[in-house]
Amino acid sequence: MGQIGEQDSNNVVLDLQSKHDSNIQNKKQKEEKKYKCDYPDCNAVFLRPNRLERHIRSHTGEKPYKCSHPECTKSYTNSSHLKRHLETHNAVKKVYTCTECSMGMRSLQGYKRHYKQTHSEKRISCKECNATFNKKHQLVTHQASEHSIMPIVYKCDRCNRSYLNRGRFNRHQKTHEKRCPVPGCSEVFDKWTLLCEHRRTNHKDHKCDTCGKVFRSKARLILHCKIHSEDRLVFPCPYDTCHRFYFYKSNLDEHVRTSHLGKKFYCDICSVGYTSKRWLIAHIKRHYEPKKKKKKNREPRKKRKDVGVPKRSVVSALIGVDLPYSLEKMIRERETMINETVTTTEAS
Repeated sequence: MGQIGEQDSNNVVLDLQSKHDSNIQNKKQKEEKKYKCDYPDCNAVFLRPNRLERHIRSHTGEKPYKCSHPECTKSYTNSSHLKRHLETHNAVKKVYTCTECSMGMRSLQGYKRHYKQTHSEKRISCKECNATFNKKHQLVTHQASEHSIMPIVYKCDRCNRSYLNRGRFNRHQKTHEKRCPVPGCSEVFDKWTLLCEHRRTNHKDHKCDTCGKVFRSKARLILHCKIHSEDRLVFPCPYDTCHRFYFYKSNLDEHVRTSHLGKKFYCDICSVGYTSKRWLIAHIKRHYEPKKKKKKNREPRKKRKDVGVPKRSVVSALIGVDLPYSLEKMIRERETMINETVTTTEAS
């Protein structure tokens, strides 16, 4: 394994320290964000147009950054994610060594996270004992348990849940008001399921102009409209003897894997193979589901005809004599004596 030099580690430290100042500037610039996402139910706002463009890919599902390594079909929405993935193909992997504690990390992101949580100057310190913490709620919990400094508690009047952080308390209160996000609709619901049912039945307003099909969101409508496009991208099967084609790369990959390469997803319990991972998961769940016993509508069992009548032995039945019950019981429970020696008359 290779290691990055000390200069590279110092550069990372300087970048992390400079980010502290930039974070303060970003907080001041939050009000100046002007690039807003136009998708319904999304209120994301960004400072730069490239950030907005990257965010829109989360709605469309577009992944333009594809891996150039042979036999690898991975693709990503972000160039940094692709760069991190390319490191998995390298035979010699980098090791990022911390300049403070000499701890080694395999990824740059892990090294940044370690330095920020362990050696950053932005750690919160306790005024009573100078103990440091990464999060404010950790400091509040420490002061309450060690120094009996009781913090301000925000208590919800609907479910009696309490929070030490004002932001978390405000976020929790929004869970009690499921307001319909469709413009012009003022309906409010107590449960998320009721809101989903309301939108499903009352706000199917995203209609396809070509076939008339209605969708719940604009993103699904955009994805559907590609079916009617004349210049839609088609993925044909690369095998000469196969004339199948697909509109999605994932469907083509599944077809090649199952039909031409013979690869399947096998169950670890019963070794049954499936062409789809989703089907395998559903199959494995059936192994752990309790088996339901089938109830048969059987008729009640008939009573014996000799109920209450003392049992007779074979001896009394053969000689045709009714013996007393005590004698019958003695004959039934007797031990049979079998002579294993052969007499001379039997031998002859």
